[in-house]
Amino acid sequence: MPRERIAIDGLWRCLCPSADVTILSKLIGPPRNPRQRRIPCPSISASIGAQIVDRHGRRAYRHVASTTHVNRNCNDHESVEKARIQYLKRLAKRMPWIPGALLGAYDAFASKLDRISTKTIYATLKELTRVEGTYSSVVKLVAYLVQERNEKPNALLYESLIRANVDKSHGSAEVAGQLLKEMDKSNIPTTPQIYQALLDVTAVHPDYVLRNTVLFEMKNRWYSPTAGDLISIIVGLLRDNQYELALEKLEELHKDPVAVPTWLYDVFLYIFGDLGFHQETLSILKHRLKLANIVQEPLSLSAWQFLLEVFARDAFYDGIKYIWDRSVSLGYINPSDGLLLNILNAVSSHADAALAMNAIQMLSARGKKLELHHYDALIDIHAQQKDPLKAFTTLCIMAKADLRPDSSSTRSIFRTLRESVSETDRALEILHGLRSHYKVPPAAFNVVLEAIQAHHGFSMALDLYRSVRQICADGPDLETYHILLGQCTTRKSMNFLFMEIEAFSIEPTWATYDHLIRISSMQENYEQAFRFLNKMRSSKTAGLPNNWWLSRDSALALIRRCIQAEDIRVQELVQECRKRNVSIDAEVQHLLEAIQEQKGLVQSKVVKPLQDIQSRKLDAISSWV
Repeated sequence: MPRERIAIDGLWRCLCPSADVTILSKLIGPPRNPRQRRIPCPSISASIGAQIVDRHGRRAYRHVASTTHVNRNCNDHESVEKARIQYLKRLAKRMPWIPGALLGAYDAFASKLDRISTKTIYATLKELTRVEGTYSSVVKLVAYLVQERNEKPNALLYESLIRANVDKSHGSAEVAGQLLKEMDKSNIPTTPQIYQALLDVTAVHPDYVLRNTVLFEMKNRWYSPTAGDLISIIVGLLRDNQYELALEKLEELHKDPVAVPTWLYDVFLYIFGDLGFHQETLSILKHRLKLANIVQEPLSLSAWQFLLEVFARDAFYDGIKYIWDRSVSLGYINPSDGLLLNILNAVSSHADAALAMNAIQMLSARGKKLELHHYDALIDIHAQQKDPLKAFTTLCIMAKADLRPDSSSTRSIFRTLRESVSETDRALEILHGLRSHYKVPPAAFNVVLEAIQAHHGFSMALDLYRSVRQICADGPDLETYHILLGQCTTRKSMNFLFMEIEAFSIEPTWATYDHLIRISSMQENYEQAFRFLNKMRSSKTAGLPNNWWLSRDSALALIRRCIQAEDIRVQELVQECRKRNVSIDAEVQHLLEAIQEQKGLVQSKVVKPLQDIQSRKLDAISSWV
């Protein structure tokens, strides 16, 4: 149930001497609901209590809350209050000159201040404003000074209240701004300390307008920001997501002969690293490490781990290499398996074989079974370094580890071989040399076959295929035939390759049939294309139909051949393509128009009766399409 709110006008009315101190201390004490954002400062206009008149005719305040709400949060409130009191007790040990009554519980507050001098209370206020978790104590002391000691509102009291709003749970930049306005209305002069307190508040509770107002007034009063002020400004800009301005302020701070705290660099490292500003993060990290050697404040292990994770996440090689050499290799941090995989992927594009091997050795030392993606990174590195021997050796090691590399693992090798005929010839010699030490996998032979075909054509590739059993003990795989069928154009070669597929008991796939149909459609007698099409459509896997159909290019090749031959089966092909959403209508229409135009050119050379029959067939096909 939301609490009732009242309006309180400024510091003086809120700290009216007619208010009962005990009830007021309960009002400004810790919130009954720990989830509440903050408890109010005496100067704000929104209060959590309701204004009432007590039996003596004086103003007092009480909370308006349901019994259910209070019972639900009673235990939480007691635990929070107990933790706060324990913290204040530890604080009292560190500051023995502060009277214990000023750091005690709420109930014992008002009755134990009579014997403490006003000067001591002021001194205590100054100390408490710089201590964490003392928001309520500061507000309580200010209330006591104004109500019981008849202290008029002054700059020190306002400064204390403003500094109290630095509290992350209960503070507010809006409240601090209202306090500044009240000082102006009351003609209370502002001091540099007050402006510094306001900047500290905006560092925790970002407020762009308040920060600029403070800086403008400081400039008009000729107050130069101190190093602490600049740090507060930088932190506030970071919280406001004004990262470029924050970085500029940090650079300005470097120009001044001041000691920048190391925690400020750590804040930049975490924020910029998470946002992906990796080049700036790396520059700040290098400066931070130089500073650490001077002030003996090393970077924490969690920061090393975080930076390595974000650099590896975005494949920032320079950052990965820098952190690996200064933390991982020295044993400071131990990356996880997933992080090592990201590092492998990142360094593979920069051909850093040493770092990749270190990562793989770390995985192996943990008993991690290396998978295809681990080896693929190594292959990419060796290919970029123009070292085909190591690349093909890695493929052989993969086969020895019961892994079956495929064409996706050899793309980087193919790009290297495609650039040079001599490298392709050298790769073939390497395969002949490796067969005496390893079982060469078909993927290694296939990439060389593909490069040979790219440089010398189909005939030489087919000649190389005939010696496949001399290189690969297990013989070719289906990818071997797909490479050759991709460039095959003759019926004789196609039939030879298809017989080889059957001889090795290799089950054809959709791609196999698609290649065969395309090649058959290029022949004068294209009936074999329909036989392969029937096999494709009737093929099954685990007793279930595959429901395969032609690719768009193969379908157009067969349809073109049927139209040229005026084969009525073209209707069935077009209808099935439309049923399967294969877009061919525009190409078929263009093909029909071209053939009709060609027929018109040769009309005088064709026997009239035969020409009439062919024209009627062609018109029928055209009208149907």
